[in-house]
Amino acid sequence: MSTQIRLNHCRQGRKLLLLLAFCALYNVSMAQWAVGVGGGVASTSITRSHTDRIDEVYKSRLGFDIGVNARYTVNSWLAVRADLALMQRNHRMQRQLNYISPVYTDHINTYLMLPVMADFSFGGTQLRGHLYTGAFCGYWLSHHVKGMTYFMTDYEVFFNPQDEKRAFTTEDRRFNAGLACGLGLSYGLTGCLDLNLDALYYYDLLSHHKGYPHLEDYRYLNTASLTFGVTYKFKTHPEQ
Repeated sequence: MSTQIRLNHCRQGRKLLLLLAFCALYNVSMAQWAVGVGGGVASTSITRSHTDRIDEVYKSRLGFDIGVNARYTVNSWLAVRADLALMQRNHRMQRQLNYISPVYTDHINTYLMLPVMADFSFGGTQLRGHLYTGAFCGYWLSHHVKGMTYFMTDYEVFFNPQDEKRAFTTEDRRFNAGLACGLGLSYGLTGCLDLNLDALYYYDLLSHHKGYPHLEDYRYLNTASLTFGVTYKFKTHPEQ
């Protein structure tokens, strides 16, 4: 009796494996690749502790966001998307004391960003909405500072403009990683071409400053980007 039960279980197991294999092959046959290009603006703010810096205020600044992306569509509502983007993640430090109120520093940070996200889509065949969720890694390529500095004497305060490229030090963490999410709209122009409007948000999990000994001075960037692009879809089967 037990042998018959085992045989039945084996037959059911084989049927289940065949069904799963069929579903996987069906999904692969329905899958398609797409590539796109896009560009837009990015607004970045910084999260930083205010240890002994009560006169400093941090503000968001605009920068550019341009890049390419690839998408692998699994079925009608799910795809996997990866981007490679050149993004400015800029912010400003403003001094608030009355006698040095003109003093500020704009930090212009250029990053190479690689977000990988699940793309959940919904809607009709031509106009579709998208919900993105995933993670990203990045690399800090360059850091430029510009603004107004100051120095004081016993009788007067002097102001000096600054505009220079800053060299990286051992205190900088150039590798970056965090979470990415967003919303998007796509509009099908033809069977192969789509127009895309994407709003993405990048949330750092790694501080780009390693901190000083005995002083936690962590600095996290938070970036919202709005980009417009064009996507070309490679059809894998004539019937699609």
